[in-house]
Amino acid sequence: MSKRNNGYRIGTMLDLWRPPQGAGDPIGCLATTYTFSPGLFEEQCLARFLEIDSVPHREDLAFLLERETRLGSIYAGVLVDHTQAGKEHSLRWDVLPVRVPVGKQHAKLSLLAWSHHFRIIMASANLTEPGYRTNQEVSAAVDLTPEGTDPQILTEATAFLRSLILFVPGGADRPPEVRRAEDFLGQVERQAAGWKQNRRSGTVHQRLVFTLPSVGDRPVRSSLDEAIAACRRHGGSPNKAWVASPFFDTETVAVTEVTKALCKQMARVQKREVTVCVAADKQGEASVPRLAASKALLLTPRDYQASVIVKMLPERDGDKNCRPWHAKMLALFSDKYTALMIGSSNFTCFGMGVAKTPNIEANLITITNHLAYDRNAGQIVAVWPEMERVTDPDSAEWRPDLQKKEEEEQGEVQLLPAGFLSASYCAGEERSILLRFDPLKLLKLSELWSIHSCGRDGKDLLSSEAWEKLGSPSVSKTPWGPEYPPEKLVVRWKEHKAVLPLNVDEHREKLPPPAQLQNMSSDDMLWILTAADPGAAFRALARRHHPSDLADPDLDSATPIDLDPLRRYDLQATFLHRIRRRARILGQLRSHLERPVWGRQALEWRLRGLLGIEALADRMVREFVEADGKADEALLALSDFLIVLGEVDYQECEGSLTKAAFINVFRPFLKELSRKLGQQIEPYRDQLSGELLNFWKSVIKRCQE
Repeated sequence: MSKRNNGYRIGTMLDLWRPPQGAGDPIGCLATTYTFSPGLFEEQCLARFLEIDSVPHREDLAFLLERETRLGSIYAGVLVDHTQAGKEHSLRWDVLPVRVPVGKQHAKLSLLAWSHHFRIIMASANLTEPGYRTNQEVSAAVDLTPEGTDPQILTEATAFLRSLILFVPGGADRPPEVRRAEDFLGQVERQAAGWKQNRRSGTVHQRLVFTLPSVGDRPVRSSLDEAIAACRRHGGSPNKAWVASPFFDTETVAVTEVTKALCKQMARVQKREVTVCVAADKQGEASVPRLAASKALLLTPRDYQASVIVKMLPERDGDKNCRPWHAKMLALFSDKYTALMIGSSNFTCFGMGVAKTPNIEANLITITNHLAYDRNAGQIVAVWPEMERVTDPDSAEWRPDLQKKEEEEQGEVQLLPAGFLSASYCAGEERSILLRFDPLKLLKLSELWSIHSCGRDGKDLLSSEAWEKLGSPSVSKTPWGPEYPPEKLVVRWKEHKAVLPLNVDEHREKLPPPAQLQNMSSDDMLWILTAADPGAAFRALARRHHPSDLADPDLDSATPIDLDPLRRYDLQATFLHRIRRRARILGQLRSHLERPVWGRQALEWRLRGLLGIEALADRMVREFVEADGKADEALLALSDFLIVLGEVDYQECEGSLTKAAFINVFRPFLKELSRKLGQQIEPYRDQLSGELLNFWKSVIKRCQE
């Protein structure tokens, strides 16, 4: 199987977040994980997805400016188990807690969307430093393009993500973060609707299989059942199975149940063989290995006339580095096919969907038909590393109690009571925090509770007594005075405390800009907006704000400044050159606005974002007010700016926002902007020449038409 077709790759999983050649503009991404590191997601995953060139911790200012400006035009969200959701994160992207009744949200699926390319990443790794940097993990990518896509696999992915949203507390009321996630999935589905379908011929077939608890009338879904059902469509039941899992059930009954579920679905008329790969402690060359699993893994298959091979998971990778094994794999074989399932499911009742109340899991199964001279089956087998076989498993010491805790279970996490649903920060002039509750569940909490904000503006927001005096509402609105939002919200009750996830409301573009952006001039903003390489522009701007103490361009000059005639007379400072330069840059700004935009959020960001048209206009007005003897020139620049906006001719393309939808947003925006600018300039009319003032009024009138 070619690596380009099957998606399995050797190397860092972070590379999967980079856009392939020709992918186009980023639209958004929605990822799932159990344990979660916001820093890794933001500084590594999103940075690669958005092609941010600046390096965090080395170019902090440039990275901050790039991140804040690029995140505003796309959607980014993470569906994370509710026990891991309470971590500080940027309000430019969403954290959606998933609360499963008994199990946990354990899936590791990510959907990445660019304008001309979609990618589904299936992995065993959580979005954490150990998962992406130190563990031995397995991952695969399914790529979809306008030239060829598999609509079924995309439908499976979006339907799965929608099912997770049903488990978000308060999701039925569709808070802003839920609406944004659903809108992103809808945009992906609409965009892919016109893409060409791949031909179904070929020897390699891929499907997504899931473990899901029951919801309403929908029964439990089992990754094990769905994987074997997919195999049977290509040549009957498997007669051989390989299992590699870092974790198994510790109770013998549970191990027996999941192993029995596998054996019962294997072929009955052929010799069966089961290979189980488990973590082990060999205790020296001459000693009997201690296997971190129940002996039911060895004994149960024999009850179903299957021979058993036991192997020990490697503790080191191919480079001999000590890297804990965290990959989950299940290989299935018959005379007609070879199949490999990878993803989040451990070989447990909860992971495989054998339990009545399982986890949420996601896996990818790749099936290749056996044909003469075909190498695909061999490449699937090659995904498995070399493992040492246990020569006498009956004599080995089977010790399920020796299993190491999963990475995500290392720390004790205080669970947030079910009555606290979500919190939203409302940005803008009238700032506030919306708190959402389930009153019936919250009233059952006998202890007194309170909600506090953390950070430099920390304060008490609401207490149980105050909430009850308000009538125990399902939504409470608390005014927020500080300019910047709180870092996080903490709920305290009795001697416990837990973090309440905080996201922004609908108006993300109203979030305050970083303080470093407040000192930018309108020329700086135009320069970045129209730059062919915005990353380089940001880095240059950052160097201007924080120049190196050792760098002195005057000392490096071969000609003293005072003796250089070209330095004494700067042609770029003349009025004519300034006008020509401004005209060229404004033309580039018009081209920037005419480019296809991939959704309403991206358009709003172009118009009202940190470096949007509205912010640029405000900066130009400020420079007009502060102009020293150059008010006419500053107003002329504003006039040219509005004329260029009025000439914008948006160019739509397949999958982008339509021209009609663009006009419905842009024209009212331009009318309101020109009206506002007219009011701001009016008090200074006495400082302007009559001819220029009449020209300004004609420009305003034209924008109002």
